[in-house]
Amino acid sequence: MTAFRAPPLPKLRERPPRGRVLVLAPHPDDETMGLGGTLAHHAAQGDHVCVIFVCNGIQGDPDGWFPRDEIVRIREAEAHAAATVLGIRELRFLGYPDNLSDADIHVFEGLPSDPDEARRTLAYGLAQIVTDAISSGGFEIVYHPWAGELNTDHWLVAQGARIVQEHHAGQIGPAFLGYDVWSPSIPDVVIDTSDTMAKKLEAVRCYRSQLHYLDYEHAVRGLDAYRSLLLPRGATFGEAFTGAYRAAD
Repeated sequence: MTAFRAPPLPKLRERPPRGRVLVLAPHPDDETMGLGGTLAHHAAQGDHVCVIFVCNGIQGDPDGWFPRDEIVRIREAEAHAAATVLGIRELRFLGYPDNLSDADIHVFEGLPSDPDEARRTLAYGLAQIVTDAISSGGFEIVYHPWAGELNTDHWLVAQGARIVQEHHAGQIGPAFLGYDVWSPSIPDVVIDTSDTMAKKLEAVRCYRSQLHYLDYEHAVRGLDAYRSLLLPRGATFGEAFTGAYRAAD
């Protein structure tokens, strides 16, 4: 008979564990909005943090505030500025186009004609890139969008991470933790980011092109304040993750 009880409460941490960190970010800004406070903790601990940006942000200016041929460069520059604030040491840009919907996926050559199979092929290709990065970089912690993200690009990156996790099943591999941006998760871990929230908000402000469209600072402050309800009294902000660190951490 299935257990009849409420879900367990998340594990609470003042800081993430030490280790080399790899972050999978669907677009430039997700690494900051999703887990900027935790990454600032890692940097303060001396941890090497590498972010792989999957999509290039080309669709991040639908109203044409910036020259079309400049928006990718602008968003990369914003990512570098935010990385400086947070203490991120390494950035990699894969250059996938945004909005990997049925209408847009044709920009990739050699994919199956069926959109579902095309997305599956992309997810497996991304998984291979991530697997190679883990093997060559010795990363011990991998952060990725959690599986319930409603944004198409976020979801696809999460599927790539799932495939990598399946590849490492039964092995001593990195810890995988899912972060949320657009769709709040039911967390397994919550990290106190009260002390790093100022840095996170400063990094959010580096993404000026995106602040033309939404008040991300307001949204980030609200979600992270809400997460603090799960933390000990006195905490003001937190970041939530699915998955778990290694048992010894």
